[in-house]
Amino acid sequence: MEGQIESVGFQEAGESSPCSVELCAEPAAAEVNTCPFCLEHFLSVSFQELQSCHKRLRGQEYDPAATAAFKEFLGAWARQAASLGRDGRFPDEQTKARLLEALLWVSQVGKSLRRSPRLATAVPIWLRREDSRRTWEEDTWTTTLSRHGAGFICRHPVETGGTVVLTRKDKGGRAAARVVYSRMDSEGSRQIGVELIDRDDFWD
Repeated sequence: MEGQIESVGFQEAGESSPCSVELCAEPAAAEVNTCPFCLEHFLSVSFQELQSCHKRLRGQEYDPAATAAFKEFLGAWARQAASLGRDGRFPDEQTKARLLEALLWVSQVGKSLRRSPRLATAVPIWLRREDSRRTWEEDTWTTTLSRHGAGFICRHPVETGGTVVLTRKDKGGRAAARVVYSRMDSEGSRQIGVELIDRDDFWD
């Protein structure tokens, strides 16, 4: 499976198929990219490969075909994980909890995938957090742009999943956005990435 994001296949394994992991004698519960896995190795080996595919995708230039293939992989993996969670053969709570944890990760990754290429462009912005408990505003600039979002330097703490409002200082446009990541860089500055919620023409 390594390095094969573009050609990932997924289907439910037949009842008589053995797990493809060496020395595993358990029957397969699912099949990923022609490799059948038992439930345990679906949640370990297969899930780890899913995470590795995501890491490779994030480390390369935006590729629409690879992104679309990975989204398809995510959706198929999630559907099978949800099906296994309802399967009466796997009733224990620990297994269900692991499946739910994996599904949560898949959901978060699916929301954060880029839908368009990024450009390194500086656009002056008023960045505002409108919250009854923690309202703040600061002037900043974009470090990257895409049709559906942007990256910023941000001096205020902001959590992933939070909502901020962007106002362009050059043209006065205003748009709400969802924070998809918030992390400190090597120079000690907070970098945040946002996805526009209600428009895709904000950057012209």
